[in-house]
Amino acid sequence: MTGLTTATPTTLSVGQTRQFNVTISGRPAQPGQLKWTTTNGSVAPVTQTGLVTAKATGSATVRAALASNISAYIEFPVVVQATSTTLPPTGTAPGGTFAQRVLDLTNAARAQARTCGTTSYAATTALTYNTALEQAAQGHATDMATRNYFSHTSQDGRTFDQRITAAGYTWTRIAENIAAGQSTPESVVAGWLTSAGHCANIMNPALKELGVGYAQGGSYGHYWVQDFGTR
Repeated sequence: MTGLTTATPTTLSVGQTRQFNVTISGRPAQPGQLKWTTTNGSVAPVTQTGLVTAKATGSATVRAALASNISAYIEFPVVVQATSTTLPPTGTAPGGTFAQRVLDLTNAARAQARTCGTTSYAATTALTYNTALEQAAQGHATDMATRNYFSHTSQDGRTFDQRITAAGYTWTRIAENIAAGQSTPESVVAGWLTSAGHCANIMNPALKELGVGYAQGGSYGHYWVQDFGTR
């Protein structure tokens, strides 16, 4: 990021999120290198990791400025439209349909003993929903849908531990499940439970909290992220 730059305008529906990523000298910005601001926090507030949430119809300009030189910045024009009635929400809080359903199904799975691959797991305690983990999960789901890729590694090179740390979650243990193509919480959780590694994350008694991300777009149509953590 050099000089003053304005990015292509972004259009969101109320309830959607968008993760903006900035590179500095060809490398992904590190925590603390940028100061994120918005001209209209009631329409499009932004976190200090660059995650924008569409709160109400209207427009706003999101700016990422160098913390060491605020005259060097990039601006992201954002237009927020009314929520479409034909599409499910791009991201939901724990009280919303998709994230709440994934949490409920995951905890129902944890309540029963099961075998993941060749490893047997006893029934274990329910996960608690965590908004910082949700921020990391939703940011990655939105990024995959927007940039049309499917990987635990972001296209800017960040890994899930870096994304979770950047969201402000102080952890001792973390894990991540991703999926693409499933159109419902039921189908995505069922798919994870048939995969040894994903199932093991769901059943791991050492993991205590969960955040869920969901986004539409890309070649798969639907992108899902579960970020697990223990503090």
